[in-house]
Parts: sequence; structure tokens; C-alpha cells
Amino acid sequence: MKNTRLASILSSSLIAGALTISSLALPQFSSAQTPTPLAEVNIPFDFQTPNQSLPAGHYRVDVESNHLILLRGAGSAKGFVMTNDVINKRTPVRGTMVFDRFGDKYYLRQIWTAGNSTGIECPKSRAEKQSIKAMQASLNQDLGPVELALNTVAQH
Repeated sequence: MKNTRLASILSSSLIAGALTISSLALPQFSSAQTPTPLAEVNIPFDFQTPNQSLPAGHYRVDVESNHLILLRGAGSAKGFVMTNDVINKRTPVRGTMVFDRFGDKYYLRQIWTAGNSTGIECPKSRAEKQSIKAMQASLNQDLGPVELALNTVAQH
């Protein structure tokens, strides 16, 4: 008697837990299916995200989730980028995409939207960290952040 009652309680608890988990996961899954367009930008140079290299070109920036964006370029040029939130003391008047430049290499660093003091930032990749070390060893390189203007995408 005790075993069947315990099994019934455990079964009910497992079903309730599974339903709770699935109800929490469904909204996130459905939002991941329809990315939110953030902006468009023309990037005149090849660049690197923390995970891959992407060619120069016109890109659409889509927000996949809180900390995941998708850069869609022409053809097969696309890449997912994990991001962190970053806060600016001054609210930007226009949207920008900021790149760190080390010589002829560009690394995506931040994305800011107009009128929003909270932006997104990419973690430094292993390649970028190596570029920083190389730059410190030889200070003759052309350095500094590069900002590109974002064009707002109309949301449907």
C-alpha cells in the first residue's frame, strides 16, 4: 500500500515538474524562432566575432535571445554571437557598432542602439587576446576602436 502511494506521489510530482519545465521552455523556444530585427549595417572590412571570421558587406543584426545575436550577411555569411549587457553613462544619440582594431584586424566589440543606454558587448576571443599581446610587444601598429552607424530596421 505504501509503495503504490509513494509511486503515485512521485509520478504526479514528475508530471507536474515536466509540465512546469515545458511551459517555461516554450516561450523561449518560440521567441528563438522569430528573431527581432535590431538594425542593418554596412561593414567595409572583414571582421571577427569571438567564434568566427566574417567578410565585409551589408549585415542585418537580429536579436535571437537576451544574450544571442545573429549577423546575417549576403549569401552564406552569417554568424551567431554570444553577448553580455553593457551600460553607457551617456545615452547614444545614434546606433553604432563598435570594433576593436589591431593593425588590419577588426574585432566586433559592442552594439549600441539610439536612445538606449544599455548595449551589448562581445567577449574577447582568443585571437583578439593574441592580437593585444602582439600589439603590446610592438606599439607601431594602427590601433583604436572603430564605430559604424546602424540603420534601424522597421519591425513588422
